[in-house]
Amino acid sequence: MRDQGRLVEWFDEKGYGFIQPNDASKDRVFLHIKDFARPGPRPIVGCALEYTVLLDGDGRFRAQEVMYLKASQTQKILPQPKKVNEQQKNIKPMQIACVGYILALAVFTILGMLSGMVLLFISIINALTYWLYAQDKEAALLGNRRIPEQSLHILSFLGGWPTAWLAQEKLRHKTQKQPFRKIYFCTIALNILLILWLISPLNMMIF
Repeated sequence: MRDQGRLVEWFDEKGYGFIQPNDASKDRVFLHIKDFARPGPRPIVGCALEYTVLLDGDGRFRAQEVMYLKASQTQKILPQPKKVNEQQKNIKPMQIACVGYILALAVFTILGMLSGMVLLFISIINALTYWLYAQDKEAALLGNRRIPEQSLHILSFLGGWPTAWLAQEKLRHKTQKQPFRKIYFCTIALNILLILWLISPLNMMIF
């Protein structure tokens, strides 16, 4: 399906950028210089474009067969009431889950049910998780070697799932890819079970 939009970000030295569709309710679309239908001038921010939208292997929307548009060719979009997409619907519950998880860890630590070292470990894991997601996003854009998905899942299981979710939303990374998302939510459940085991009387380990 052909769509129209304007270039809102362009990194000329790297040859890629992002298109904002004329329909503001749609997500931004990734554009690479090689995706133009025919050779032409280098794109600049603000130029009008027509393109075909595809969902690539990384779960991101990507423009193909891109063409420049003249002002007379641009479509006028009538204002439409904003629709809350499925991704936006899931944001609030996940925000509550992330905040609740962090507060619970803090309370368990204050009450002496959880070692401070465990809280420190999970904090470091969260920082590492976000950094690796950002590195993987950049590698995907540049076509470089990726971070193994197994490594990202292990970090989520170890407690890094709050910043994993934050990175997915902020970086628009792996938000559409399946079964990655299903496994990700499984790691959340497993991590919560691990925390419950650590604070339970059944845990005989000393931290």
